[in-house]
Amino acid sequence: MTKVIAQLSKKLNVARKLTWGSYLLLMAVLLANAIWSGTPVSLMVFTMVPLLIFLPGLRRERYKTISMLCFVTLMYFMVTVTNLFAPSANWLDAVELVLIVVLFGAAMMFSRWKQYSLYQEDNP
Repeated sequence: MTKVIAQLSKKLNVARKLTWGSYLLLMAVLLANAIWSGTPVSLMVFTMVPLLIFLPGLRRERYKTISMLCFVTLMYFMVTVTNLFAPSANWLDAVELVLIVVLFGAAMMFSRWKQYSLYQEDNP
């Protein structure tokens, strides 16, 4: 027996928009924070590449890629919390933390609901 989720397409659409919005805003805030703090370009690339790796799978809405994005955001969460409690913390660190938490939650639900929607398409 398949589990039917009420208003799945609406939930999937909201999760998609939240995931994309928080993903793009996080990239912008990471870049702004790196520029603000005078981070060398080589470290900026090192910071951005792990998130950019998931862009093709996110565009194709592959639920496994989106699930892996959740795991990567946990690494960013650890670094951001550490930065937030450092003496050199700024307001962009707090914005990063909020965006990471939103991205994690939205991507987690997006992945799960995408998986359900694919299953329901295959098994009507």
